Formats: sequence, structure tokens, C-alpha cells
Amino acid sequence: MFGCGQVCPAGVCTKHERGSPTRAAAPAAARMERQSILTREEPAQLIAVLDQATLHRRVGDGRVMAEQLDHLVTLAELPHVGIHVVPYEVGVHVGLNGPFLLAGFDDGGWVAYLDTQLRGQIVSHHEDIATLQETWERIRSEALPHRQSVNLIKQVAQTWS
Repeated sequence: MFGCGQVCPAGVCTKHERGSPTRAAAPAAARMERQSILTREEPAQLIAVLDQATLHRRVGDGRVMAEQLDHLVTLAELPHVGIHVVPYEVGVHVGLNGPFLLAGFDDGGWVAYLDTQLRGQIVSHHEDIATLQETWERIRSEALPHRQSVNLIKQVAQTWS
């Protein structure tokens, strides 16, 4: 589960996405390798929540933006991928405090990854995980349903074409 970033999360961005300071350190090949977990024989489930501003924030030129949003739509069509958008109408929400990733494992364990200005931080302490799970539910409850989110992404992609 990916919670409300201001740029497209590395796990779903295209190989051509350029220009984002947070992407400069991560080579495109590494991003593509991480994405392979979504297309392998037993793919991981991914539920991502993005702020609507992410769809409008220019990263590269219009072609790159259209390609990125089309890629999100393609991923969203996979049965194990859900993409939700928190619309502008929500205003300020808890997801704007910073992006995070929650990963659940088959054994019931959880781990989180927080992305900060200085470094990434892995979190595994039970109380911290519980807090992030609550935050996740609050963000997701503000987001549009999957189908509405995909339709919004398609509309915005057309503006970049």
C-alpha cells in the first residue's frame, strides 16, 4: 500500500519519468525491476493513493506526463492493482504529511517505509505500524473509488497530450 505521495511512487512510474528530485537518485532500471513484482506469475497486490496534484505536477514534458498517466491506467487495469486519487475538493488531508509505503507479508507481519527529505526510513515497531495503518485508512477514506480515480487519471492524461 502506498500512501499519498506528491510525486508518482517509484513502483508505478515509467522508465522515462525524469526531472523529479526524488527520482534523480534512483536509476530507471532499478525502478523497472521493482515494478516486475506486479507482473510476475504470483504478483504482489498494490493499492496506491495519490493526491490529485500528482496528476498535474509536471515531471518532464507533456509527452512524459501523458505516458506516465497512461501507464497508471494500464496498471490499474490489473486485477491486483488499485489506484485511488484524493481529489482537490478534500483540501488539506493527513496524506500531505509525507509519503509512506506499508507492506504486509503472508505471515501477518507488516513493515513500513517512510520517505523523508534526508533519507528513507524503515519502520517495524508495532505501535508505529498501527499509527500508519490508521493514517492509511484516513487517506483512503478521502480518496475516490478505483473506477472514478481511473476515469480522472484518463481525463488528466488527455490534457497532457
